[in-house]
Amino acid sequence: MKTTIAGNHVVNKSIRIKGTPAQVWDALTNPEKTKEYFFNCEVISDWKPGRAITFKGHVMSKKIELRGEILAIEPERLLQYTLKNSEDKHPDSTSTVTDRLEYQNGETVVSITDDVGAGDGAETRYEKSVQGWDNVLNGLKALVEKKTA
Repeated sequence: MKTTIAGNHVVNKSIRIKGTPAQVWDALTNPEKTKEYFFNCEVISDWKPGRAITFKGHVMSKKIELRGEILAIEPERLLQYTLKNSEDKHPDSTSTVTDRLEYQNGETVVSITDDVGAGDGAETRYEKSVQGWDNVLNGLKALVEKKTA
């Protein structure tokens, strides 16, 4: 996995996955699959720009709900959306997440950019995002590669 830092509160990560863009896209957009690697959360959306995206689930006994809006979508290539933790009361705590998929030499390179916003709590959100995306991308890789083995 590759991690780079751009700006103060933007996380950039990428990972190579042995699978096609179609397989990775399905894992990114299928609620039964996101539950397996995205903090036990199902993703809910109708996958159209301007429409809602929600990640809902439970870890231990804690409820998780992240809400946002689809900004751009190109199936099997690009997914961009905003995201905010429903428990975070900071007005400027909305992240903008961009997922890019590129097929190279029999693998799909998944690149994630997460601009966690500014203001109060930005540093904490940034630190959580760095760790969170490591877990998500490693889980995504394990899920897709298990299905293609």
